[in-house]
Order: sequence, then C-alpha cells, then structure tokens
Amino acid sequence: MRAAKLRTDHPHAAELLAFYERVLQLQEALHARAVRASWTARAAAGQDGRLDLAQFAGWEINRLFRRFARDVQPVANDVLAPIAERLGAARSPVAELLAAYVDGSALDGLAAELGCEPAPLEFFPRAFFQPLAEAAAEQCEQPDGAAYIPGFPARCPCCGRLPLLDLLQDEPETKGARHLLCALCATTWRFPRAMCPACGETRAAQMRYHETDEWPHLRVGECTSCATYLKTVDLRTDGLAVPPVDELAAVELDLWAEGQGLGKLQRNLLGL
Repeated sequence: MRAAKLRTDHPHAAELLAFYERVLQLQEALHARAVRASWTARAAAGQDGRLDLAQFAGWEINRLFRRFARDVQPVANDVLAPIAERLGAARSPVAELLAAYVDGSALDGLAAELGCEPAPLEFFPRAFFQPLAEAAAEQCEQPDGAAYIPGFPARCPCCGRLPLLDLLQDEPETKGARHLLCALCATTWRFPRAMCPACGETRAAQMRYHETDEWPHLRVGECTSCATYLKTVDLRTDGLAVPPVDELAAVELDLWAEGQGLGKLQRNLLGL
C-alpha cells in the first residue's frame, strides 16, 4: 500500500500514516458494505446528478457508525480514543451527530455534550461517510471529470463538499489538465488551471507556489488575494501517487503554509 511505502520514505510521518492506514482498512470494509446497500442506491438517485446524503440515516447506519467508532478506538491517539469510546456507547447521540454533519451544521453543542472539541469530533462522521459517499458517487449519473460549478469556494458537482486538493495530469488533448478532488466522495472535476478555487482570482501575479525537494510531485498553491492554499499532486511527476495519502503525509507543507499565515481551503481527514 502507498501508506506503507510513504512511512518508510518519510519516517517523520510514520505514526500519522500508520493510524491512517488502519482507518483506510476500516473504510474499505464500509465501502464493500455500502456498494450493496439500498441506502447507497437511494443516495445516488438524488436530483440533477447530486448525491442525497440524507439517505445515509437510520438504525443500520447508526449501528455501523458505532461499530466504526469502537474499531477506531484501539488505534486512536489520546485525543481521539476517548471520543471513540463515547461514540461507541449505546446511548451516544450518534443520529444527531451524523445528521449535523450531513447538514453542515456546527458540532459545538454535540462536542460539549461529549466533552470534547468540535475539530476532533468531526473526524468520526467524516471518516465514516467518506466510503459511503464514494460508493454512492460511483453509482451516480454525475460523470467523473465534470466541469466546475460556478461560484466560490469551488464545490463538488456530485456532493457539494469542498475539494481536498488539486490534481495535474496529462490527457489526450490537454497537457497538465487540472482537476479538483472532492474531500468527501472522491469525485474529480475539471477546473480552470489559473483560477483560485477559494475566491475565483485569476490574476497570475496573485498566485504563488511553494515546492520542496522532499516532495517533488507536490506543491502548495497560494492565492495572495484570499490568503488560502491548496496542495497540488502532480501525477505527471509521480504516477504512483495516491493523492489523498500523499497529501496527508506531506505534513511539512502544511506547517510551512501555516507559518505564512495561510488558511487551507479544506483540511484533510486528520485535521491538517
């Protein structure tokens, strides 16, 4: 697996990647369950080619989520483990948490009820819904590689969530075509090469890029107009890259960006 290779190549990120690797295993099991589930088909049948994430609700979803939280607990760090324990309990507010995440509502009240901060709490519904949304997106009529939806910040044409990263790759008629990768359902869609996905800025002078020798196929794309950044994974440089894994492993790029006072358009699953 890509995570195992990156753990060897980048030992400073080994602990982070080991945890992420275990989460990926749990997500793969959820994805296998989701592709056969009726609620996935209903979610994929939303209007205008959009996912209806509200279909991911009910006693079976709640039961799967509690099991997911219990499975995460043994490998979680000191911050996530106690949250996982509380979420795995029979009387935890699971339905309310999942509904709030789907609606995009603030998690402050639920976090206070569970005795934790909102940011680490968000990890659980996001990690749980990713494989479910990805399975639904695979069944959705929205074509992969679709054009961007006007409006900013840029949002996924399939599920409406923010992009996690940029992708650059050659296509038969376009060299270095740019796509955005959804942070939730993993849909990719075409996006103008010289445009900020956060604010729509198109002036070249406002775009800056930061690269390192450590990660030759990754870079930070900064928009000075809105002080927002997004990582780019260049698949022309490393065709073996697994974009979400490589993005997460390149922690030093996030630390550099934070040091410059930049905000990330969408943090990754582990909150970086």
